[in-house]
Amino acid sequence: MTPDDERFDAKTTVLIETVGHHVQEEETDWFPKVRDALGRKELQEIGARMRDVRATAPHRPEHPGSLRAADALLG
Repeated sequence: MTPDDERFDAKTTVLIETVGHHVQEEETDWFPKVRDALGRKELQEIGARMRDVRATAPHRPEHPGSLRAADALLG
């Protein structure tokens, strides 16, 4: 689908709403539970490990179709 497709705006709107709902659910439900379960020290250790492996983490999706969707959304 290209940005000039007649369904593009509707599908983009649904995608934005879905992602927004997901983010809201994470921030209000999941993250507080994780913070309570793990505690500050363990979360800081996880964050440090994530920073350490960031340089070697994949920077592009394995599925080329994902790149096309991202390109369409991000221009």
